[in-house]
Amino acid sequence: METDKTKINPGIHKDFRMERFGSNEQRIISKMKNEWYVTSSGEHVQMARSEYDFFLVKPTAAISEMFNLEREIVVVFSPYNKFEPRSLDVFERARQRFEAMRIETVCYIIISLDPLVETAADNLLKSQPEHPIVIPFTYDELLNSYDDYFFRNRFRKHFYTRDLFSFLSPLKKDTYFFGRSELLQEIVNRHRSGEHTGLFGLRKSGKTSIVYAIERHLKANGNLFISIDCEMPSIHQLRWNELLRKIVKDYYTVLGLEIPKTGDSYQEKNAATTFSSDMLKAFNASSKASVMILFDEIERISPKTGSSVPWRDGVDFIYFWQTLRGFFQRNPTVLTYMLVGTNPSCVEEAFFSGHENPLFCSVPSQYLPSFTYPQVLQMVRKLGRYMGLNFDEIVCAKLTEDLGGHPFLIRQVCSHLQKACKGDRPAVIDKALYEKVNINLNDIAGEYFEMMLTVLREWYPDEYEMLTLLAQRDLEKFNRLAQTNEKYTKHLLGYGLIHHGPNGYSFALEAVRIHLMKIHEYEKLNLSIEEKWTEITIRRNKIERELRTLVKNTLVTVVGRSKALQNALASLDGDRRTKLPNDLAIIFDREKSPLFFLDLINIIIREWEYFKNIFECEKDKANIVLREINKFGRPEAHAKAISTDEFTQLRLHFKMLEGILSTWSS
Repeated sequence: METDKTKINPGIHKDFRMERFGSNEQRIISKMKNEWYVTSSGEHVQMARSEYDFFLVKPTAAISEMFNLEREIVVVFSPYNKFEPRSLDVFERARQRFEAMRIETVCYIIISLDPLVETAADNLLKSQPEHPIVIPFTYDELLNSYDDYFFRNRFRKHFYTRDLFSFLSPLKKDTYFFGRSELLQEIVNRHRSGEHTGLFGLRKSGKTSIVYAIERHLKANGNLFISIDCEMPSIHQLRWNELLRKIVKDYYTVLGLEIPKTGDSYQEKNAATTFSSDMLKAFNASSKASVMILFDEIERISPKTGSSVPWRDGVDFIYFWQTLRGFFQRNPTVLTYMLVGTNPSCVEEAFFSGHENPLFCSVPSQYLPSFTYPQVLQMVRKLGRYMGLNFDEIVCAKLTEDLGGHPFLIRQVCSHLQKACKGDRPAVIDKALYEKVNINLNDIAGEYFEMMLTVLREWYPDEYEMLTLLAQRDLEKFNRLAQTNEKYTKHLLGYGLIHHGPNGYSFALEAVRIHLMKIHEYEKLNLSIEEKWTEITIRRNKIERELRTLVKNTLVTVVGRSKALQNALASLDGDRRTKLPNDLAIIFDREKSPLFFLDLINIIIREWEYFKNIFECEKDKANIVLREINKFGRPEAHAKAISTDEFTQLRLHFKMLEGILSTWSS
């Protein structure tokens, strides 16, 4: 039994009611009390036509330390020969029965008569990545003899093989939701005080997860909400008056009232008046129940960014929000609204198409904050310990710095870290492993960086240019623009992409700076002559290596290996031809080829019929581009000055040829 608060010994609580279980279940419990502290006899649960029993156990020190489990674990008996998914719902019943802080939410145990329960449960959970970890056992396994490591080995199998970091979709449950409790409470309190909320952030920053968390919180506390997913065509293709009618129908539905027959009362000329009347009727008929209306992806029904023409280019946005704002001003206790999205222009712009914006100065523009170091530490270490991984503090600090406290990106990198961690677990994720994985960070998260930056490129091009300047360390131009107009940095700061301190601006996400540097590597202006020649040499040499491969592969594909060599040599003058080895692999070797850049040009131009579809331009243009690269890219040319115009033109040639080589090498 439990001897003190810090050490849990195997045993059974004196108030446990063994008699309410069947004989086989009693035998299993009697054996489990030798390794677990059996605390509560739980309840009998009926779901549809099935019946289950559950009880609670508390882990002893070995299992607690190994799997980061401190609270009581629900154990469910499923006395059926075939595993049924509904048995997993018993866990939720148990969570509702006991205090939230008492039950372990990350896992539970199921004991089934189905000999294939382990496979069946694993297959089901593959489609439900947020579901708690299920540790399955069969009746036969627990009724027969087993060794001292049986339970911990089964736990190890199901904890250590599951990747708890690799969530790609918004989190719909509390199980793996971290770091937003204060923000969540702030938004809910604002609603209860009759205030609206605007919450904005980059893609994949956790906005929709916050929406789901708010819904759960409101539901658990008996508060009403209506969710409007504006990304759905069934929403953004509605006209403003039709969307008002949908809100009314949803309000009546959540109140359990009969939906009024609207007829033609929601035609445009009557919609605002009818909306007000219908909402007040429902409010008064339901003991004055206030509702929170959550608009997710609000930019889909906003001017300039809307997915459908009436919202994007028409006046639907104006009429819709004139109605809601006017109703709220007259009836502030009936509803509040929360706007969630990537683009805050719907609350920041004063006018749209000559009309005053009804939301301007009436909804605060709040940005979703990044995780702080303590929040990153809590999330990474807690999830890591469930998987048998101990993340070093310095790794958590690097994750915070490199990824700016962006929870989604941090989880994705941690997912790759756990895959790269070889050997037995428990194991340590240290700085050496992080640096090894971090080399490929752009490959891991590059597409997500692009997804985030697309918001700036599409909607705030000036600020995207500012971010690029900061990435290129062009601080003089960046600071000059920042001082000229604060709007140039407003969204960069709000989105958490940059910091502003007493010594100036810096990147919040170091990985995004590196990503931008890679994308805009050769766009920096005001280079010194040494920097220009360095760029020319690097780009020219890379092009030459890739051009060797392209020429060889093209000739081999079209005329075959033996003739490819003949055609290549025939393109050169007699002296050059006699000095080259009669070996295709040698003369086109990427690193050690004896061919000059000029030789490659002569081959391409002579065999133009084979290359014209690759270059997709006139033969004369290709010839000029290649020869100018050869002229300015040769080592002996480095002693000469290169004009700004020549360097700019050369960059265009490089960009054209790099694009061709990238396309045909993939």
